[in-house]
Amino acid sequence: IKRRVDGGSTSNMRKMSSSQSSAEEETAMVVDKTVDPKRSRFPFCIVWTPLPCITALLPMIGHTGICTADGVIHDFAGPYYVSVDDFAFGKPTKYLQLDVRGMDVKTYDLSIQGADGKFGNEMHNIFCNNCHSHVADALNRMRYRGKTDWTMVSVWWQLCVRSKYVSTGAFIKTYLGFLIVILLVILLAIFL
Repeated sequence: IKRRVDGGSTSNMRKMSSSQSSAEEETAMVVDKTVDPKRSRFPFCIVWTPLPCITALLPMIGHTGICTADGVIHDFAGPYYVSVDDFAFGKPTKYLQLDVRGMDVKTYDLSIQGADGKFGNEMHNIFCNNCHSHVADALNRMRYRGKTDWTMVSVWWQLCVRSKYVSTGAFIKTYLGFLIVILLVILLAIFL
């Protein structure tokens, strides 16, 4: 049975409304899109967490992953290595839930698997072949929003302008290092 994402519902794997044709009823299922940060489950999301030292200097730079329909995080964590359900650098501090209404769940998950296969055979480079590139490749494979030109920059931008923090503590975790660096610079400027 194929599952398809239906917008607006949070019920778990139940038949869609009876107003659909009988052929659609046989194959279409509603998928639970409820985010659960405590269990690190983020269905249909791009997730982000700070990178040690780097985020303290540039708080908009961090580590990303993309989550399957059941919320399991996949991230290009290093050379020839894609982590599954073990997000590098800690739990996500923010997420962007993708609008996947009408998208086939199998296609969505297979797109992530395809990106995993590709990046599991590639060298990681923090500047041009990184975790953001992995997410962009998955989005291109699934033709997210009808596009195939997602890049690491467009993924970064979406996270900057559309993501949500999982909690107030996650927000503080993201910016605390940067605030400490700024305070140190100010103190050094005053006393030197």
